[in-house]
Amino acid sequence: MSNRESTLGFTPIIVGGAMRTGTSLLQNILSTSPTANDMMVECQYLTAQLSLYRTWSNQPERSLSDFFEDGNDFEDYTKSLVIDFLRRTHKQHGTPKHLVLKHPEMTPYFPLLAKLIPSARFVTTVRDPKDAIASMLAVAERQKQLGRTSNMRLAERDMEKLTNLFLSFYRGLNRIPNKNPRRMIYLKYETFATDPRALFPALMEFTGLDLTKYDPTADWKYARPRSRNTAFDTDIRGKALSSSSIGKYKDALSIEEILTVEKTAEPFMRAFQYSFASDRGSAAPK
Repeated sequence: MSNRESTLGFTPIIVGGAMRTGTSLLQNILSTSPTANDMMVECQYLTAQLSLYRTWSNQPERSLSDFFEDGNDFEDYTKSLVIDFLRRTHKQHGTPKHLVLKHPEMTPYFPLLAKLIPSARFVTTVRDPKDAIASMLAVAERQKQLGRTSNMRLAERDMEKLTNLFLSFYRGLNRIPNKNPRRMIYLKYETFATDPRALFPALMEFTGLDLTKYDPTADWKYARPRSRNTAFDTDIRGKALSSSSIGKYKDALSIEEILTVEKTAEPFMRAFQYSFASDRGSAAPK
């Protein structure tokens, strides 16, 4: 494989995690570093490029043999596209020392991107699945009002389907090499939405970003004007730090729905030390 990546000259910091887990808030925090780009829109193009590679790498070899020598040649070509895209984006944003990109749907492709770009660092958000799914239901309702569809809408109030959709963002991340140096860290929404500075020592060491200038009372600063996405936007998006969305599931989900989410996501919840309603003997009053 080509060694072109060794001349990248900047560090890509890739933010991911399931939808409704605070990826945008974390992106905003990281982008306040003086060595990072201002906050930008989601990096959907890169996700599409990685998805295209995965789709075609699973096709019969003869589907590619007229265009590439072998699978390694196809991978090297994909790497060249990814590197060129990163360089173009880096230049577009003033050649910062750190390039902060974010897209939740890119998260399942982190192992591939880690292989293609060894210098990249991955920051993945997690959240209590019950709150994440309560937020997904709110988005789905707004999408319904706007006449739009999505996997969230199609699942309706099927808690098992919604929980598996949530978990699908994280499957395969254990394939990322994560020793000497670490390539990925997990951050809990409940911490960086309430006391992000508690995470800063470890986060600054991991990313190389200086986050000491972060102001939790400031509104978000986008690189370019951003149009509202009324289905996904909330009252606190783009505003000063707020913990108001933590625990909202208690008003949005029934006790039966809560228990289904907890049963389906039990390994995830135990791994990240989220509490169970069944352990407390009570849950939502609904």
